[in-house]
Amino acid sequence: MPDSPAVPTRSRARRVLVVVAIVLASVLISAVAVRAGFWQLGRHEARASAIALFEENAHLAPVAASEAASDGSLADDEWRQITATGTFDTASLTLLRNRPIDRERVYQLLVWLDTDDGRSLLVNLGYLPVPGPTEDLAAPVLPDGAVTVTAVARAFEADDGRRDSGATRIVPTQVPAPAGDPYDAYAVLREACADDGCVDHYGAGPVPLPELSLGPHLAYTWQWFAFAVIAPVGGVLLARREWTLSGDGAPGDAAPRVRRVPRRRSGPSDEEIEDAL
Repeated sequence: MPDSPAVPTRSRARRVLVVVAIVLASVLISAVAVRAGFWQLGRHEARASAIALFEENAHLAPVAASEAASDGSLADDEWRQITATGTFDTASLTLLRNRPIDRERVYQLLVWLDTDDGRSLLVNLGYLPVPGPTEDLAAPVLPDGAVTVTAVARAFEADDGRRDSGATRIVPTQVPAPAGDPYDAYAVLREACADDGCVDHYGAGPVPLPELSLGPHLAYTWQWFAFAVIAPVGGVLLARREWTLSGDGAPGDAAPRVRRVPRRRSGPSDEEIEDAL
């Protein structure tokens, strides 16, 4: 049987190119994993800071907004209950869209409170269910006179740049301009007291505060960092295997076939003896 032709090995330049490509790909994957790990670590640290701030401020006694912002910033007192007295700028009432509550489609209500200290505080008054196609929105009736609100201070959200009807983020740039210098945080209403009594919201219900938890970000961080270590190790092993298999004498090359030589018989067979007789 004729020998099978040997499979030609790769040239040295091509072998080097393939190995370098494998190593670079593994390094790139490792770099992406490291970046993703640090991003998850940043999310974890941000949540941990928010929880620490909540635990520090949420159980403090209410403080006047002007007193809490005496150092120039109300955002440092996030999650603390604040009080303020003033009048609602009813013309600034704005619907906050795309914020469901308990999976119900609702509009949250934002309005400026022009406080007695000459500044304006953006207040989240509560929420209203989104009306059906044949229904009208039942806008709340706000008091015309002075009102004293007790609310939870919250930091403004990042502006997403949208300027549609209503607002999609709680930020001053998405509501009408206030009459006074705005505080650098908004407030989630917990109680509003006017001459005719006190309410805890204007609308169908008060807006609940978010539930804070660390989430799985720290676990994801370690997973990404572990992957960042595994990727280059795997790349080196794969490159080494590729270099070995594509070289001279590699298992991938066809080895010369060994021709089998028929075994020589030690003597005549029985048939040959019978024929001879």
